Amino acid sequence: MSRPVPYAKVEQWLWELPRWKARLELMREQLLRIPGLTQKFELVAIHGQGQKNEAILHQVIRKMQLQDIEIPWMELRIEVLEAVIRSLDPAYRQYVKDRYILRLPALTVMEKLGITHRTYYRRRKQALEQVYQFAGGRNSILDVPDMEFAHAEESYPPGQE
Repeated sequence: MSRPVPYAKVEQWLWELPRWKARLELMREQLLRIPGLTQKFELVAIHGQGQKNEAILHQVIRKMQLQDIEIPWMELRIEVLEAVIRSLDPAYRQYVKDRYILRLPALTVMEKLGITHRTYYRRRKQALEQVYQFAGGRNSILDVPDMEFAHAEESYPPGQE
C-alpha cells in the first residue's frame, strides 16, 4: 500500500525555491564578507598574549559552517528541486513554473494554459505527485529540516552572527 502524497509539503518545497535561492546568495555574500579571519585569529593570539578574541573566533566558526555545511546543503536542495522540475512532463513543468516559480495567481495560470478549473486542479494534483515521486518520496532530501542550522545560529552571542 502506497503512502498518501503530502501535497501541502510538496507545495511548500516549490514555494520555498525562490527563497532558498535568495538565502544561498545571502550566505555566499556573508562568506565573502568574512575573508581571512583565520589569519586575523592567529595574529590576535600572537599579539594578545595568547588570548584569542572571542568575536573573531565566532566569525571563523561561522565561516567554516557556511562553507562546509550550509552552502553545500542549500545548493544540494536547490539542485535537487530544479532537477525534479526539469524532469516533469512538459504540461506539469509549465504548470509548476507558472504557479510556483513565477507565482502567477491560479486564474491567470488557467487562462495562460487554456484549461478549466477542473483540469487545473487535476493537473495540480498530478504535478505535485510527480514532484514528490521524483524527489524521492518520503525519503526526499527536501524533507530534511534546517533545524541544525537554526540551533547553530542561536548559539552565537547577540551581534556575533
